[in-house]
Amino acid sequence: MMLSLAIPLAGFLFLVLPTGGLCYGCAVTEEERPQLIFLLNKVISSEDTRTGLNPSILIALRQARNHNRNVEENLLQRLSQDAVSHAKESYSSGKVALNIMAQLASCVNPRHVSSSSSTINLVRLLEQKYQDELQNLNKYQAPLTSFYQLSLDVLALCLAEGNFSTAEAANLLKPDKDKKKYYLGNFSVDTAAVSILAQVCLKNKTLTPKVRHNIAKSVKWLVQQILNHSHDEVLGNLYSTGLAIQALTVSGIQWNCRESLKMILDQIHKGTFDLPMAASQIIPSLEGRTYLNVTGLNCSADKDDLDIITTTPSPPTSPPPCICVNYTVSAKVKTFINGTIPVHVPQGSSLFDVMKVAQDKNWNIFRFTYENSSWGPYITSVQELMADNNQRTYWQLLSGNIPLDRGAGNYIVSDKERLEVRYSKY
Repeated sequence: MMLSLAIPLAGFLFLVLPTGGLCYGCAVTEEERPQLIFLLNKVISSEDTRTGLNPSILIALRQARNHNRNVEENLLQRLSQDAVSHAKESYSSGKVALNIMAQLASCVNPRHVSSSSSTINLVRLLEQKYQDELQNLNKYQAPLTSFYQLSLDVLALCLAEGNFSTAEAANLLKPDKDKKKYYLGNFSVDTAAVSILAQVCLKNKTLTPKVRHNIAKSVKWLVQQILNHSHDEVLGNLYSTGLAIQALTVSGIQWNCRESLKMILDQIHKGTFDLPMAASQIIPSLEGRTYLNVTGLNCSADKDDLDIITTTPSPPTSPPPCICVNYTVSAKVKTFINGTIPVHVPQGSSLFDVMKVAQDKNWNIFRFTYENSSWGPYITSVQELMADNNQRTYWQLLSGNIPLDRGAGNYIVSDKERLEVRYSKY
């Protein structure tokens, strides 16, 4: 039975978790490969890839079938150097997990990551940070970071054969009574997808029949939720579709992945995945691979057939026309001053640009702070009211009361749009 994602699913969902070797048949065809190579060329040519420290990019590049060895080796070297220097003090558990997977995908033992005569055991470090997450979870009913990162932790420990309780991890990722683990305002397809990948990895370990049954039940529920939060060929939103394809593929469900792959390919030339972090989420799926494949790559067989693209700066043009949007900050907190302001910005501006202009016009109401992330700026506070993971609060970005599917730096605003940054709880 082939399931069309354009049709709502109801009733019983048949699910058989795969065992043994992991090999999947949903990937770009040879006729479609030029579109994937176009995307890979953009990724390896980007500043983020050539000078940045994003392990997700290296994981994606390593899972591609076309490579630029120099770019990948330089990125691996920078990641290793930064991990040796800073991982113990400043890395979150999820960042350690991604670095482990990047090392595994590069055929490097993550227990012996070396740089400048120094070595770090990333697996042991993640074991420690994972325990810190569990302690915070027991104390505050929330992990130190997020359930997305906690799922990454379990996945990386499973892939690297770390020292942890697989039964405890399976129970940890099981949907809780009120299902809050998988909600951040709306259902988080990204978190569910990584959780499925982690649980399928656990399933391949030696577990009791009861634990294996519970994993199958948990994966079945998460798969159904992903499908329920999908429309047409989009699984969640454009940026969660890549991870969701990985999750549905390893879950064992029969579904029409080709339609989602075609949708992704159509979006590549529209610039939807120009941000290297966004591209990194879809490249494994386009190659018919998942995060579970990072331990089985043959690095010695890599082709060295991707070239860095150099672009010529465009000649100066006339400035874009100006547009006007309405921008609001709001919070149901006594000390917070809600406010709305009209903001004029050049056409093509981002929400982050709008926020900066509003802050310049009225610092008292619209001042904010942010942190740089792989997805761009992440809003941490407005009027000193901080997002707090232990209190399960965050700053939600909306347009016309609809949550945005991308960050403040990547969302391009339109004339007369009503934008809001709202203090929310998940």
